[in-house]
This record gives sequence, C-alpha cells and structure tokens, in this order.
Amino acid sequence: MFGYIRPLKCELKVREYEQFKTAYCGLCNTLKKRYGFFSRFLLNYDFTFLAMLLSSGETSCEFLRRRCIASPFRKKCLCSPTPSFELCADLSVILFYWKLKDNINDEGFLERIKARFVLLLLGPAFRKARRNAPDFDEKVSRNLGELQALEKAGSPSIDETSDKFARILAAVSESARSDAEKRVLYQILYHIGRQVYILDAIDDIERDVKKGSYNPVARRFGIKDGKLSEEDKKELKITLSHSANMAASAFELLERGMWTSILSNIIYLGIPRVTSEVLAGTWNK
Repeated sequence: MFGYIRPLKCELKVREYEQFKTAYCGLCNTLKKRYGFFSRFLLNYDFTFLAMLLSSGETSCEFLRRRCIASPFRKKCLCSPTPSFELCADLSVILFYWKLKDNINDEGFLERIKARFVLLLLGPAFRKARRNAPDFDEKVSRNLGELQALEKAGSPSIDETSDKFARILAAVSESARSDAEKRVLYQILYHIGRQVYILDAIDDIERDVKKGSYNPVARRFGIKDGKLSEEDKKELKITLSHSANMAASAFELLERGMWTSILSNIIYLGIPRVTSEVLAGTWNK
C-alpha cells in the first residue's frame, strides 16, 4: 500500500504505543504463518490499521512472545493470530498483488521487470489468498480495471478516479459481522481510501509530470511544472477534509474495543498530520 495511514506517535500513550506494536508484530507473524517468510515484506502501517479496524469490536487478544529476524535475540510481544488478523493477511496479499499489476502498467521498463519478478514470487500466496477471499479479489480486480480505463482516457475528474480506488478499500467491509457494522466500515474505508488516492497523487505529482505519467491532480488543475498553487492546495484540502470528516463520523458509530484509542489517534491525528505534510511538500523529507 502507501504508508499514509499511521498514528501520530508523539500523541500515543506509552501503553497505546506498546499495544500498537503488538498489532504490527502480530500481523507480521500472521503473514508468516499463512504465507511464508517473504510475505512479511508486505507489512506496513496501512495493513496494521486494517487489522485493528477489522478487530475493532474485540476487547482482548492472547499475547505471545516470539523472536523474529528483526529481533533475533530478544523476544517481542505480539497479538496472536485471530480470524480478523488472518483475514487481513489474506486481503494484504490480494491488495499488494493487484498493486504490482498496476505498477506494470504505470512504471518504466526496470520497474516493470522488478514488479514481474515479485509477482512470480507472490503467485502461490496470491492464489491461496484468492481462494480464501474470492469475492474481495473480484471486487479489487473489477474496480482496478475501471480505474485503469479512466486513467488511460486521461480523466480530469479527481472524484471519478478516487471513487474507483476508494471502492477497492471499501470492499473490505464485506467481511463485517453484521449489516450495521458493514455500513459503518464501508464509510470509514471508502473515505480513507479516497484520501489515500488523492494524497498519493499529490505526493507523486512532480515525478508524474516529469515522466509524462497520468496524475489526476495534474489533469484537474492543468499543472505542467509539477507545482501546486496555494489556491490548488486550498481546494484539495477542502475535499480531503470532507472525506476525513465523513470517515470520523462513521468511526464514532463503530463498536468500541481494545484498539479504539489507537484507531482514534490515526483517524483524528495521524492522517490529518500526513495530509498537512503532503500538501506542504514535506512528507518525503
């Protein structure tokens, strides 16, 4: 994924930060158990958020202590595999696989070669994940195909293109335990997915313009030099704030559990901080 969905660490309590690490390490351990050692390289903050969100109603989990390649001598505390973490591992493999397929269409020759090589390595894991979550894989494939068609047509509509990407992430909500939870998760994931797509476009605008690649923000504002004007930034901030508010409103309807305080930090503090940095052009720095 992209790494934009993360907590604001300085605002986490020590207990919350340690708990967040148990989720991060727990998903890493779950990926390894379900898909082998190299699947751990899929791990990032976005998928950790997804694992916690899918576990939002859970009030506890069994904690384990394990050594790993990142900590071979000192055992780390981690959340044991749960159905929600196992599902997130499946979805992570599927999302990463289709992102690589998308890279083959968008990137240069060397990047395409690397993406094809990783696809070969990921193939067995993807086929297993697709068997575990066939409906999700179908929705990702369909929406990504529609998004690629819009990009090839050079669509100048940020709303139209971000909608297709947002629907990919929102498809995760189909795994919810009830219809009410499904509706809530759909709204959260749709609007966070929309933010991620737009933030990624802003973050890549200079590179895309230089390479001549499609970028919805550049097309929308007619940008030729890779630089956003202050007026452009204000307009983008408004649409990003709208999705942030919609996601936050839906989040307030979600059942409370052991991950609630960390999820609140991500939604109310982490993503807004990343948004400010991306708009200011300081995110990569």
